[in-house]
Amino acid sequence: MERYPDIAARSGISFHNPCGLVTSSPKATEWIKNSEIAGGNARASEVQWVLEKTGISLDNGHPVLYEGEPAGYINPRRLVEAQTALAKTAGATIVNHPASSRKKTRSGYEVIGKWGSCGARRMLLTTGAFGSELLTHALDLRRMQRTTVTAEIPFDPALPSLICVDPPDERLDEIYWVPPLQYRDGRVALKIGGSLRNSVPVSQKELTKWFQGDGDPTEVDALKNSLMSLLPNVQIESWAQKPCVVTNTASDHPYIGWVEEGVAAAIGGCGSAAKSSDEIGRLASTLFRSEGWSDALSTSHFEPVFA
Repeated sequence: MERYPDIAARSGISFHNPCGLVTSSPKATEWIKNSEIAGGNARASEVQWVLEKTGISLDNGHPVLYEGEPAGYINPRRLVEAQTALAKTAGATIVNHPASSRKKTRSGYEVIGKWGSCGARRMLLTTGAFGSELLTHALDLRRMQRTTVTAEIPFDPALPSLICVDPPDERLDEIYWVPPLQYRDGRVALKIGGSLRNSVPVSQKELTKWFQGDGDPTEVDALKNSLMSLLPNVQIESWAQKPCVVTNTASDHPYIGWVEEGVAAAIGGCGSAAKSSDEIGRLASTLFRSEGWSDALSTSHFEPVFA
């Protein structure tokens, strides 16, 4: 997070809103400790104080934390734009088209798509939920279907981001939201997502079919109920929904490492890849240096696990 201002300044693209964060979780002590280690300012708060300051009504019985800036949210599309702009400045060639396959060549590898192909001596796969199938041996990835809902509500600068364990609708085990921002269709909307209890991983084939639909109606209903309960005084003008996916790993950490000769992977964000993408990429880049992995964190935390 401390690199966000530098990325924004050098690219000229802003993507971070330090609007604060409210958390309601049974792991409050752990959250505060982690915040202190990271230089944050999370502190225990009263439910009534949160209601008066933000309009969020919490009654799940868990401790409540509030963290001021730089906590908040990022716009992942704008972060990608910023990262891409800086990559171009550094000399990278961007091919903004899908790749469908790759093959071994005498000098390394060739990446192929309808646009043509390009070659490289070594390659790094950062292809998310669908990346494992490009490898000779598939990784142990747990692809979890998720549905996100956007609720059109007035912009409110006092409304922070939220993470809530055991939200109002009992069909969900946790939720998050991003405060209202303007989407490409012109709507100013809050985005809410979460996970249904007892959800299970799906195959790539099932995931492909999932993205051809508009999500799970049960999850949509549960997210709507939770939002209306948490923000009882907010008038919602319209709703929209989209399918999404979270790519979990066997270790609950991203896989960052070599997976076959000349091929490394940085796959499996476990729901945190967007905000952590710059650091995940930095760690992966050390694999390609002459001295190899040189970070204080052990490679064992990120060792790829095969299916």
